[in-house]
Amino acid sequence: MANGTWHYQLMRHKNTISGRDYYAIHEYYPSEDGDGWTERPVFIDGDSVEEVKNVLMMMLEDIEKRGVEDYE
Repeated sequence: MANGTWHYQLMRHKNTISGRDYYAIHEYYPSEDGDGWTERPVFIDGDSVEEVKNVLMMMLEDIEKRGVEDYE
């Protein structure tokens, strides 16, 4: 289980209709109550092309560093 500070987290979801897994990026906010995954995956946007690229790079770095968590 992940811990620490705010970060992007790749989450494995189970499609209840097909039974297949799919993956989406969520934000993680640590809390005293346990894991604080956002309910919905994040939307990637920015004020410039460079900002979008920076967000994507942060996401990739967090995926490499933190791996995949199951979303339940």
